[in-house]
Formats: sequence, C-alpha cells, structure tokens
Amino acid sequence: MHKKINFLDQETARIFKLLFGSIDKERLIEVPVSAADYIFYSPFTPDHHLVGPNVIKIFITGENLCPDFNACDYAISGEHLELGDRHLRVPTYATYKDAKKLLSRPKINEAELSAKSEFCNFVYSNNRLAHPTREQFFNAISAVSPVVSAGRFLRNSDALIALESDNDWKHAKQKFLKQFRFTIAIENSGKPGYITEKLMDALIAKTVPIFWGDPRITEEFNSDAFFHLRDYKNYSEAIYDIKQLDANRPRLLEMINAPVFTGGIDRVDRYVNAAQTFIEAIFDQNLITARRRPRHGWTQWLEQKRRKDQTGLTRRLKRNRF
Repeated sequence: MHKKINFLDQETARIFKLLFGSIDKERLIEVPVSAADYIFYSPFTPDHHLVGPNVIKIFITGENLCPDFNACDYAISGEHLELGDRHLRVPTYATYKDAKKLLSRPKINEAELSAKSEFCNFVYSNNRLAHPTREQFFNAISAVSPVVSAGRFLRNSDALIALESDNDWKHAKQKFLKQFRFTIAIENSGKPGYITEKLMDALIAKTVPIFWGDPRITEEFNSDAFFHLRDYKNYSEAIYDIKQLDANRPRLLEMINAPVFTGGIDRVDRYVNAAQTFIEAIFDQNLITARRRPRHGWTQWLEQKRRKDQTGLTRRLKRNRF
C-alpha cells in the first residue's frame, strides 16, 4: 500500500530526498496536504497546524531550533536529544550532497599550497541575528592582515561575483575558497549540535577553517584540521597563532591534509543510514501505532487552539483583512 506523503516546503523535500533516497519509491506517493497521512514540515511552514490529529507529522530542520514535540510525532534536527524513537540527530552539514566529499578529499602537496596565493577569506550574505563573534573577529584579524570579504556582508571584493557567471553558487564558492590558505567559518549561533555547511565548505576547498560555533565540535570534527576560536582567551592570541602557522608551511600543509573527522569515522554515511532506518521504522507501522504526540488532554487542547488560530490567520490572509 502506498504511503501518502506531503512536503510543506521545498527545503524539507530536498533533505528528505537526500537522506532517504534509497527508500522504495513505489511505497510513496505525494498527495495534496488534505489527503496526506504523513506530512514533513519545517520551522517556516506554520500550515502544519492545520492538519488533523490523525496525520503523522515529521519535523525536519537544519536551523538551530529544538523540535516542539507537542506539535510533531517525530523530528530530525541537530539537537543532541534522546526521546525514544521520536528524534534523530542529523546536523545541517550532513544534509548537503557535498558532505560525502569530506572523507575522501584528496591531499595537497607543497606546490598546490604555494598556489594558494591569498591569506584569508570571509563569505557571508548577511549578519541578521548572528552572534557578534563573526563581525568582531573579522574586524580584529583584518586589522592585522587584509581579509578578502566577498559576500554581501562587509564586502570589500567583487572576486566571487566574477566567478558566478555559470549561476552555480556552490561551484563558484568552492573555486573562490581554493585560492586561500584560511577561511573564516563562524556560525551565527554557538548552540551545541548546530553545524552548518560553513566548516564543510572550507574543508572541502582544502583551506584551514577558523571556526567558532558548536562547543562540542571536536566530538565530530578532528581538532587538528581547523582553528577553534573557543580554545583562545581572546582574538589576539588566536590571530597570533594563525599568523605563526601561516609562516610555517610544513605545519600548514599538515593541518590542511589532516583527517576531517574525529577518529576517521565516516559521519555522513552513518547519519544517512540512521535516517533511512528512522523513516523506515515510521512507515513500517500502521497509522495508529505510529502516533506519538498525545491525542488527548492539554496537549490536544493546545493543538486544537493552534489549528483554530492558524485557520483564522489563513482566512484573514486570503481576504487581506488586517
């Protein structure tokens, strides 16, 4: 029997297809949300509140948000969280195709290192709601050595724009990063478990990431492969060590070629396999036994209230009455 599913947004569908690509497609059929038995949604799709209590709701996010298990039956997020069979941790970086390149990235030699003519880069499109460390460190290191900022935020170079002629942002960014020996890879949040593509992109480009973010990062990524700003009392100490490393080419080459993952474990493959097992376990149950969020008591009262509120909001939006 087909499993009738619906994705409330394209990003959720993208992550689903990347993580669950090996699932038998004959078992799944995409239907309108009103006909779905399973819906997949993100933090940006409040319409999930409109579905009835018998629909199985799976929340998927790459943002630094904790799932609301009053609203969903199951969730996939970056949280270090255990809740029986209801939650699976998959950090954001592992939801990108390029993540598979991390374990097999080729080593570079001295000649290739010498070809990296630029010191350090900074590529960010915005700083909205970001932790102040990002801008503070950029200003601190720029005062010592010029840093090329090629994103929209704090831009001082159009070099990346010149590489975007093929309209392939990821390819253009990789080509740009490969010119540098260091890349500033600072997350917009220092929440444990939140690891985006920033560290991954720098590692794939074979530059040394200057990282700030998840305080548990070394549980996952090899500390010999990047600079961790949390290891330093202040920016000056970190910048001093970065400059010392830049002057020591054998040591720099060693760091660029260091294994990416702690213990050499293929984290990405492990996450993908766990995700497939996770979703299969949901689909292997009938709809009644697959339910996890409470259907009675105050939790159901809250769900009904949210459904009513969202219905009213949707109607007002359609009528443009605010």
